[in-house]
Amino acid sequence: MSNEGDEPAGELLWQQARENYEDPAKDLKPIAESLGVNRSKLIIEARKRGWKLRGNRKNSGTHATIQRFKDLLQKRLGQLENQIGEIGEEVSAATSERDIRAMNTLVRTLEKVLELERKDRAHRARKFKERRKFDDADRDELARRIRGLRKEQGRNITEQVSADLGGTGAAAGLAELGTPQSADSA
Repeated sequence: MSNEGDEPAGELLWQQARENYEDPAKDLKPIAESLGVNRSKLIIEARKRGWKLRGNRKNSGTHATIQRFKDLLQKRLGQLENQIGEIGEEVSAATSERDIRAMNTLVRTLEKVLELERKDRAHRARKFKERRKFDDADRDELARRIRGLRKEQGRNITEQVSADLGGTGAAAGLAELGTPQSADSA
């Protein structure tokens, strides 16, 4: 038997695996086992083949939900426009009232979606500001510690010079000139 017969069958298995892989309700382990590979190899192969990747955190948040609502609203709006176009001049009172109610519902839903989106943006902005305040506090603490280390280093230099020169009055004056404190006060 030639290998040419195996390749299409192998590709058929990978195509079935792709359909299963892109369905988030299906577990990866049985999909990988059906191909004779482990989960890691399946994920690597999915990336290579350009499959829709699973486990994307962005698809599970509020932002993604709002986007799905917008997509559904857009789809429904298109359907209503088509219905109105088909009806044309033969509009009955019942049909127009039903369409008006559907449009009102659509508008209310859109208003709610936009409100959710506004709240989500405000929440993300608050979180960002909180992280930034935390970063500023860390920077301030680091600057305080550096100043303390400089002061400590200046004292150590003063003590070392004084000890090297034998503690004479000239050594004390020289040590004072070398301290960072006298440079700061100037």
